[in-house]
Amino acid sequence: MNLQTAAPRIIFDAMNSKNVSLLEPHLADDVRFDFPGAGVIAGKKRVLVFIKALLRKYSDIEFIVQDVIESSGKACIVWTNSARIDSDQPYRNSGVTVVQCADNLITFISDYFKDTSFVNSAR
Repeated sequence: MNLQTAAPRIIFDAMNSKNVSLLEPHLADDVRFDFPGAGVIAGKKRVLVFIKALLRKYSDIEFIVQDVIESSGKACIVWTNSARIDSDQPYRNSGVTVVQCADNLITFISDYFKDTSFVNSAR
């Protein structure tokens, strides 16, 4: 399997199902995840814990991949999403996730998205 090509499906299947364990075997032990408002989270276990905590905030989350651009071990995934925050407030966003792969493992993930209001309200 070419992980660079499969990474968008793997990441967003895990997010949509809220089953972060689907992502675990594809992450390098020293993976880094750069997330707006949180900064860089380093290490597989810390990244998985962060994603689990993040997903608990949302109910019925659904990501739709709009486009994928691949080049030299990297993928840029353009997406939209919708969910409910804390089980009642509607939430929608769009953004880009950049993924870097090496040795058939995900080594770096970085999210960029348009609505960052939830990050500011958490401060």
